[in-house]
Parts: sequence; C-alpha cells; structure tokens
Amino acid sequence: ETVGMTKVFPSLTALEDVSIKVPAGTLHALLGENGAGKSTLVKCIMGFYQPTRGQVMVDDREVAIANPRDAHAHGIGMVYQHFTLVPCLTAAENLVISRADAPAVIDWAKEKKALDAFLEQMPFKVPLDAQVSSLSAGEKQKLEILKLLYLDQRFMILDEPTSVLTPGEADEVLGLLGGMADRKEITVLMISHKFREVKAFCDHFTVLRRGKFTGSGDAK
Repeated sequence: ETVGMTKVFPSLTALEDVSIKVPAGTLHALLGENGAGKSTLVKCIMGFYQPTRGQVMVDDREVAIANPRDAHAHGIGMVYQHFTLVPCLTAAENLVISRADAPAVIDWAKEKKALDAFLEQMPFKVPLDAQVSSLSAGEKQKLEILKLLYLDQRFMILDEPTSVLTPGEADEVLGLLGGMADRKEITVLMISHKFREVKAFCDHFTVLRRGKFTGSGDAK
C-alpha cells in the first residue's frame, strides 16, 4: 500500500496525498485519464522517483525504496508499456542475463536445466530457444511476466500490458495472471484504460484524477 504519497515537481504537484491498498492475491486496476498521476505513483513505488512525502508499505511494514533495486529486493517488479527484452538474444538468454548474479561465463547446461524446472511450475510457456525478435507480441509479453517471476518479483506492476496485444492475446495473458492471483501466487497492480478488461479480470479498482485519489471499489 501507499500512504499519503505526494510528489511535487518545480512546476506542478503530480501526486497529492494518494493512499491505495492492494490486498495480496488480487488483480487491482489503477484508472485515470492521461496526466492523472498513475505513472508518477508507480514510479514512486518502484524507486524511480523519490516521493516528496509518503510511504510504501509491504506486508504492513514501511519499506525504504531508494531505487528499483530496492523495489526488487522487496519482490516488487514492473512490466513496462514497451518491451525491455533484447531482440537478438533468445528467451533463455534474456532470462539469465536479467539476474543480478548472472555469471560472466554462463554454464548453459546447468542454466537450461534450471530454466526447464522453473517453466514446469509456470502456468504458461514460451519457447526458450527462440530468438526474441521472432516471438509474437503475446509471447513477448508472457516472457516479460516470466522474467519477473524468474526474479521472484511477486508484486507486479503492469503498465497498460495489453496495449500491444490482440483482444485474444490480452484475454489469455490476463486470464493466466488472474488464475495465479486467485492461487495467491502473485499480486498485480495494473494501469489500464480498457474497462472491458478491468470488469472481466480485476478484483478492485482505484481512480486518480489530477494527482488525487478520487475513489475505489469492486471491479466486478
């Protein structure tokens, strides 16, 4: 949760006293027009911005997040609107190099075995040996989500995750995430402009307007 999150820039107050709570094991939609403060809020949670005032709470404890590395240490990760994958590398290579402890010389036999074991536990798959540039948009989005799970980021912030997907791909990805949340494996905060997806897949919603909290409720 965020408590009294405020971010003041020299020319404007982008966020003013915003408190939101995302219960564990839920899909929570963050709604509001462009400029409402959604991106500023998640950047404060992720440590890209330092808030002027306010706290981030994880498991009912205040945590200090000075940068994205701190966020990752608390299990908070983000899937951005634009893919952050390296197109000329394979899916497996993208996963391994995302680790902070990735070795300078990679033992691929060992890593491949560990990746296969990891994928066995996942509700969706991507072809590990495929070059990322050859994957569909839906597969790339799944790989971005798998990367967070591989790094043990169990609180996921998704920034308009379906903007590059077909409606079928969007339903598949959100359905899989919803299933994982129902099983209490992950918690998701999703920035979205698509009411159909919010009503179909989210549990709760929060609305921001002009940098302020204006309400929240049951998305169903």
